[in-house]
Amino acid sequence: MYRLLYVIDLLNRKGEPVTENKNLKEEIMRWGSKYLASHGYMLKSKLPENIQNTPWSYVIRYTTSSGYIYLKNTPKLLASEAIIIQILRDKFHASVPEIISHNLELDCFLMKDAGKPLREILKSQFNEALLCKAIEQFTSLQSSVADHVNVFLDIGVPDWRLNQMPDLFQEVISQRDLLKAEGLLESELSEVENLLPKISNLCQKLSQYSIKETIVQPDFNDNNTLIDNISQKITTIDLGEISISHPFFSLLNCLQQIRKHHGLTDNDDAYHRIKDTCFKNYTDLLSKEHFLDAFEIAQTLWLAYGILAQYRLMIACGKERIMEFQPGRFGSTLKDLIKILLRICG
Repeated sequence: MYRLLYVIDLLNRKGEPVTENKNLKEEIMRWGSKYLASHGYMLKSKLPENIQNTPWSYVIRYTTSSGYIYLKNTPKLLASEAIIIQILRDKFHASVPEIISHNLELDCFLMKDAGKPLREILKSQFNEALLCKAIEQFTSLQSSVADHVNVFLDIGVPDWRLNQMPDLFQEVISQRDLLKAEGLLESELSEVENLLPKISNLCQKLSQYSIKETIVQPDFNDNNTLIDNISQKITTIDLGEISISHPFFSLLNCLQQIRKHHGLTDNDDAYHRIKDTCFKNYTDLLSKEHFLDAFEIAQTLWLAYGILAQYRLMIACGKERIMEFQPGRFGSTLKDLIKILLRICG
């Protein structure tokens, strides 16, 4: 067992970006092709298909005699995904990708096809029941893991529990050159430093409720949920950036993505039913007043969590690459957090 990631330990380490070198890409492709050919997979095309190439993820797809096989390469500081997936499968019987092989030297792994993104299905015909089923499956996994978080902490999954978040956030906002490069003014830099005690207070308040912290997939949404066309099996993907933190952060992201991509609003009955599905494990646990208070606090701290997640990508992939790929996102999130904290805390 070994530790790969913990943000405080990484602040002064240079991130290694995902595959940019052409020769390394070719080496990864050759490894994938050779492995598949030597294990009974007949390749139906000479070259794999490019699926994704971002600073944090390079994905290609092989067409084989046994269907599609995907190869994923990540920066070294995010290269624990295959290990995380295997633990989720073996210990928690989670519906996650099936790993075929894992190459530690090349920071990549091969996995079987698990279907098409749920978002594609919902875009064609919105299926509230299927979406709720996917959400229920994920929240069930969060509940299963909640009493066993040390399994993930032991392999280096970041500890972003509420008692850790203020210190982690303080480390991020101490990067004044980065914040200036992201468009923050001197007055805003002072403001965010002054608001740090407010974040600590909110973390303390949220921790008082009976909500166990667990795995958080920062980008849990319908596009990172796959559906097998035949079996209708639901698979959660993109698990390399999980942390241990408050479960609401995954669910708030899911709701935000649903509003963004499917046109639902707070006025829609369907949206409220989906929201109820996200949080039903907690509405049964808390009084209505306490749940609403916890939900409101989590909505604010979700922005702070998002800043940690974005900074983690900067460290893993290289600050310049992330800033070029997502211009202004980090600074915009921080400015939104400042506005909300000033409004609710005075």
